[in-house]
Amino acid sequence: MDETLTTPASVPLPETRKRRRFPVKRLVVLLLLAAVLAAGGFALYRLFFQSEEQTPLTEELTRGSLATTITGTGVTLPADSQTVTTASTAKITKVYVAAGDTVEAGDLLYEQDDSELDDQISEYKDQITDLQNELETYQEQLSDTQETLSNLTVTAPFSGTITEIEVEAGDNVQAGSKLAVLVDDSKMKLTEYYSYAYEDQIQVGSKAKVSIASLMLNLDGTVTDVQKVSRYTTEGTQCFAVTITVDNPGALTEGMSCVSYVVSSSGEPLYSAISGTLEYNDSETLTAQVSGELTTVSPVAYSTVTKGQTLFVVDGSDYESQITSTQNKITQTQERIADYEEQIAETEEKRADYAVTAEISGKVIQVNVTEGETPRMAGETAVLLYNLDNMEISVNIDELDIENVTVGTEVAITRSGSSSDADQAFTGTVTAVSYEATNSNGVAYFPVTISIPSAGALSAGVNVSYSIQVGEDAEGVLAPISALKQSTDGQTCLYIQSDTAPENAVEAEGVPEGFYAVPVEIGASNSQYVVILSGAEEGDTVFTRYESTAPANGDSTSQGEEGEMEQGFPAGDMQMMPGGMGGDFSGGGMSGGGMPGGGRMGG
Repeated sequence: MDETLTTPASVPLPETRKRRRFPVKRLVVLLLLAAVLAAGGFALYRLFFQSEEQTPLTEELTRGSLATTITGTGVTLPADSQTVTTASTAKITKVYVAAGDTVEAGDLLYEQDDSELDDQISEYKDQITDLQNELETYQEQLSDTQETLSNLTVTAPFSGTITEIEVEAGDNVQAGSKLAVLVDDSKMKLTEYYSYAYEDQIQVGSKAKVSIASLMLNLDGTVTDVQKVSRYTTEGTQCFAVTITVDNPGALTEGMSCVSYVVSSSGEPLYSAISGTLEYNDSETLTAQVSGELTTVSPVAYSTVTKGQTLFVVDGSDYESQITSTQNKITQTQERIADYEEQIAETEEKRADYAVTAEISGKVIQVNVTEGETPRMAGETAVLLYNLDNMEISVNIDELDIENVTVGTEVAITRSGSSSDADQAFTGTVTAVSYEATNSNGVAYFPVTISIPSAGALSAGVNVSYSIQVGEDAEGVLAPISALKQSTDGQTCLYIQSDTAPENAVEAEGVPEGFYAVPVEIGASNSQYVVILSGAEEGDTVFTRYESTAPANGDSTSQGEEGEMEQGFPAGDMQMMPGGMGGDFSGGGMSGGGMPGGGRMGG
């Protein structure tokens, strides 16, 4: 059943409205805004979603050599020269040369009065004489002190018995003072006088008898000495001295009275006319030889000592100090004498400075002395002499080139002539290369010395040009270093442009369309080029790198195989930037094609 929708009479129907017209001016504005938004969206699409175009850059293989030339200028100086200076302010007695003269080594140049050297030498000799006298005195003092030092110790001159001791340890003694008495009482001596009637019957070695009444002893003796003296008895008998020696049984002492007789050759006793008393076989009073404190007293009274035994010692510290001091004085004096002798020798050598000869052969450049005049001061330049047969220049070689320059490297030298004279050419040689660089404005240079055999054709102080040829002279096919690539299997190759694949082409990554990887054999190289020994020929076009161009008037970039920005483009590889960066920027930052100030980027 159809139902009819009715509206209650109380609800009024809506009022019919009039249609309004849209203004034309507003419509134009909206359309323009839509167009701008559409253009911006398209640009963003092109920027982020459309890929860049890459243009391969190429270079043609050429024939040439890797040789390069280092050039520059330098000022000539003589490789060998002699500057003679005045020895003193003494008078110039003779001048033998003038400026411009040619001399040989050994030729006399000038003479100067050398009498002042004689005066100086005489003074030195007087000083030496005084010092030698002092030296003799010191040596005598040393000898005396050493002798004194040797007498600090008193030893037994023979074996015997100490009978008297006058000192003890710690006493201060003077030289010559008595210390003790040493006697040899192992034997006793008796000196008696016999009549000259027995002169022929008594000799050294004759047997004798000695009788000591106080001890009731009769001892055998021997004649040990005979002295033909003249001693008379009260009766007027002339007698000579006979010494008899007997062994001491232990009881004999000095001064005992005794009677003796000598047994003649026939066995008859011969009695003395004058009797004597017993004496020790040997006796000596020991005295101090030097003054000082006794540090050692080893014997006691009536003790037995042996020959050489140390008995007394005097402190010698003062004497040792004296010896050290005197030795030092001797050494110092000897050194002073040696110094003066050396000064005499040096002064004699200076005579050569007063009669000056040429040490080299060459030309006299300056003569600043005049015969009969005296120099204002010592050390003034008197004669300047140059050997002009060999000149040299000092130059600075850039750090990039120094590795190609070594001692012995040949150098072409040119001295420019005047408008009417031809240039002069010489062949030089590098004689020295510094291993320490000097820096100037951020660039390092190495000093190099170049020798120029000029045979007198060059003067000192003139400007010359030098040219050093370095690198390989032999010509060959040259490829830019940037063209060297690597095949998939690791071979060195070039990407060569060709309509068809060469027979020796190999697989490699990133080969541009129209190019093929071809293995090559390489030789010598420098910082820019490498010699191709085989695999490619002169005139072949090879790929070096990509130049990427943004599709929407963007900037150009040059890239290698991996897309990284390349540095140091060769000439002509990068042209002026396209107009995407053209136009004026507010504030004047860049204009006229991209570079600040209207600049242009090229190779």
